[in-house]
Amino acid sequence: MEAPPSATTEATTSNEVSALPMEIVTDIVARLPAKMAGRSRCVSRAWRDALTSDYFVDLHARRANRPGHPKLLLTPVGSSYDTDYLYSWQPGDAVEKLMPDDFSNSFIVPLTKPCHGLILVRDGDHGSYFVCNPSTGVFLRLPDSHAPMKMIRRRKMFEHHRPPFFKDVSYGLGYCAVRKEFKVVRLFCRPKKSETQTTKSTSCEVFVLNTLAYWRPTVEQPPLRRVREEKPAVFWSGYLHFLCDDGGIITFSISDEMFGSLPPPPGFEDAASVITELDGCLCLCYVDRESEDIIYHVCIIRDYKEARWETLCRIDGTTWLESERTLLSSAWVAPLVMYDGGQKIMFATGYCQVFVVNLDGSAPQILFTQDETIVGKVKDDDIPSIGLFEESLVPVGGTIGEMIFSSPTTEMWFDILKWLPTRSVLELSLVCREWRAIVMTHWFAQSHVFHANRKKSPRIMIIMDPRHASYIDLKEFVDGQRTPNLMVNLVCSQPCRGLNVGSCFHWDFICNPAIGYCKIIEFDDHDRTFFAGRIGLGFDSEIDRHVMVRITYKEKDMQTRHYKLQCKLCYVNDGKWRPVEPPPRPVAATPPTSVKGKIYWMVEPKLGPVSETCEVVAFDVDKVEFEVLRGPPCSHDKWRMTILRLKGALCVTCSDQRANTIDIWMMKDFEFWSMEYHIELDEFGTDYLSENTTPLTIDPKDGRILLSTDLSLGYYDPKTAALETMFAVGNPKLYGKVCPIICQESLICPLDPF
Repeated sequence: MEAPPSATTEATTSNEVSALPMEIVTDIVARLPAKMAGRSRCVSRAWRDALTSDYFVDLHARRANRPGHPKLLLTPVGSSYDTDYLYSWQPGDAVEKLMPDDFSNSFIVPLTKPCHGLILVRDGDHGSYFVCNPSTGVFLRLPDSHAPMKMIRRRKMFEHHRPPFFKDVSYGLGYCAVRKEFKVVRLFCRPKKSETQTTKSTSCEVFVLNTLAYWRPTVEQPPLRRVREEKPAVFWSGYLHFLCDDGGIITFSISDEMFGSLPPPPGFEDAASVITELDGCLCLCYVDRESEDIIYHVCIIRDYKEARWETLCRIDGTTWLESERTLLSSAWVAPLVMYDGGQKIMFATGYCQVFVVNLDGSAPQILFTQDETIVGKVKDDDIPSIGLFEESLVPVGGTIGEMIFSSPTTEMWFDILKWLPTRSVLELSLVCREWRAIVMTHWFAQSHVFHANRKKSPRIMIIMDPRHASYIDLKEFVDGQRTPNLMVNLVCSQPCRGLNVGSCFHWDFICNPAIGYCKIIEFDDHDRTFFAGRIGLGFDSEIDRHVMVRITYKEKDMQTRHYKLQCKLCYVNDGKWRPVEPPPRPVAATPPTSVKGKIYWMVEPKLGPVSETCEVVAFDVDKVEFEVLRGPPCSHDKWRMTILRLKGALCVTCSDQRANTIDIWMMKDFEFWSMEYHIELDEFGTDYLSENTTPLTIDPKDGRILLSTDLSLGYYDPKTAALETMFAVGNPKLYGKVCPIICQESLICPLDPF
């Protein structure tokens, strides 16, 4: 065995390294791959300072990328092999694993050519966008890109009219040489239904990497042209180029953020067209529709000022062998780079194939097929599966959260803003870009919902229209003498970490009344009946996500006590409902509640096995399993029961219709129940009867219990046995009920579609 190096040996080695002239060090390291060059920064402080400088990063980009030796990024769509990796390939070499795919939920789609080493990619199934440096394996998730807020129908916060809603979006990545900053730009459009005008409205936003800022609008309004997500913008000559449906090109200056336009090539029709950058030129490829055969055109602009298109290559498929024509019939074909000293064009296909063609369109030569590589067999797809990458040490920048907590000033504002009401936070988010960036992060939303609701009176709102997210504060409702919308078959849950769920007729919803958000949840297998205990909401603190659980009856017979349940689970922002094993007991038609990582339902006493006392079904959101708990000592023959959370504990209310009283039982430790409150309703008149009076919550400031009936709402003080009515509908014969909802100060807005 070799003896460990002594301190003297280590010191000698360090001195030898330090004695090496830094000019030689940088010249050698600049020729290494990005990962090896990055690791060399750990040798010494002098090396770290030299190898992290802007000069060295630029030098490395020039030295480590040899002209004429393109490096291809492979993202096998539908591959039969390991899709947890991104692969690399160079002509003449074998396919190698480049980096693990730790940031997407399905597969990665490369969208842009390298921009100083960075590329823009998209999650193929879930739509999230990332800026990635494939050579170093570092990526940055772009905020609000999974389901952008502008592409969700929503009500504007604290205003009655709705903001613009956009259906299409196109992203692009560019670099501003003046400010030395990378910008991601996205262009939204809302197409018109009529054919006279293609677009009703447009909007454009910019996100600057490595700055404490959020998406911001451009100063100039973009032209009324339609773009599509499958055609990302191309960065060339300081401009982003968006290909429009009508064949025109919108240009966007990265430096001054102004819009312009470019005409398409003569005779161009938007048929299977692709816009890209090729050999330092803007390139547009399209198929000739007028020809019965496949005629593929490759047009370029060499000089931006002249903006004159010229045909670089025209491929006539009839001159190719029949086996070669399948290359052009792929669902996606695009040029990658000039090859063989600029004498040929390298193309990629949706089959994950690479071939080159002479400039006269003849002699196609296949360089790469995936069948006999570690990539495996790939199905043809219209989604790009091949892109280019460069050896680069350019960083993608930090996340907004990292930048917030790296500065004492922004961390201080984070701690101040998290205690404020929702409306105040949203108004203050308009003060500056830094505050808006803080407020829009997931970390702030979760911290805010915890701190802004501590020891505060519950916020009570009235549901005016559940389908269109129309809510009004109780005080505004009473002071304005608003006429209530009486609802039938409508229930909603207590808040769970800033969100509520509910059911109305045959559909369900998840909402945040504090910001006017509501998302309707509908299933095709519904029987058009209303069931109050259908949907529950919990929170998994281990993964920091809300969980929805939906229970419905497939079969139910009160005479024979036979029943059959089905149960589904969905993580909020996931959108995928998956079946889970249903509970071992039937659930009652009363809204469930959540306490400390579990969702609780009352058991239906008229179905399934007979039980002398009431029972409770609990769903553990972490273990994803049900269990049955013994309830308080109340008889079903005498009591009407509901379940709720009070003071952070599980409670069951037992309403005695004969005595007109309500008992509130609280679970202490592992099924030990204690009666905490006894409410006698006789002295409060016919507005408050035990058969229709339900406790909703407790005010933590004074301990009063909020009671709700179908047509009135009031606070009961257990110390004095007095009742203060907040409001009451004058005519008790009206059909329907007023629906209050207890909400929390919350910015949580799960905009992703279900």
